Amino acid sequence: MGALLKGGILPVLLAAASGSTAFAQNSPFTFEAYADSTILTNQYAGAVFSNAIVLTAGVTLNELEFPPHGGSNVASDNGGPISIAFSSGVSSFSGYFTYSVPLTLQAFDSSNHLLTSATSAFSNNESGVSGNQPNELLQVSSATGIYKIVITGSAQGASFVMDDVTVVTPCDVTQDGFTNVNDVQALIKQSLGTSAPNAALNGSGVVSVVDVQIVINAALARGCTV
Repeated sequence: MGALLKGGILPVLLAAASGSTAFAQNSPFTFEAYADSTILTNQYAGAVFSNAIVLTAGVTLNELEFPPHGGSNVASDNGGPISIAFSSGVSSFSGYFTYSVPLTLQAFDSSNHLLTSATSAFSNNESGVSGNQPNELLQVSSATGIYKIVITGSAQGASFVMDDVTVVTPCDVTQDGFTNVNDVQALIKQSLGTSAPNAALNGSGVVSVVDVQIVINAALARGCTV
């Protein structure tokens, strides 16, 4: 089993970087905007991380055995399972994982009831492990809103990295991993009756200007409040 961190010990942790990136507008989470050893908390608007730290290839990350899926930064479990709490329900969550122990990905609703889960295909998929490939795609989805994700490896942490996380919200009308002007245009067409009205976000059962405003707010990084 390889060491995730260079030198085999935890680095000195830096203070969380300031600034906020809205996941509704800038999914996937690539973690590239943050300095090595940044503790992830609320840098992405609408999502709160626990037990997560940014590692950078060539600095704290052992990229030979835990290669990033893209770029040079990843997020790793820091002292226990990573959890991500969402301020409003999301439809699906996916990411690329490299791990030294089996992983479990769990999705919970607003009442903390388990909705669905996924498990890793291998017990270890570090680079160089025969028959396995790093950066396994793990994903969960639910028709009921997902309000929390928990990714569990080792109870002590430092056992996996994740990269290029995609979060799909109900405001992502086009289901491409982003909420932007394309989603606003798609919902306007639904409200005008020129396309199938399948995104009634406010619970009325009818697509209207209220739903359009919800998506506009999400595209402006104000969260997908439905």
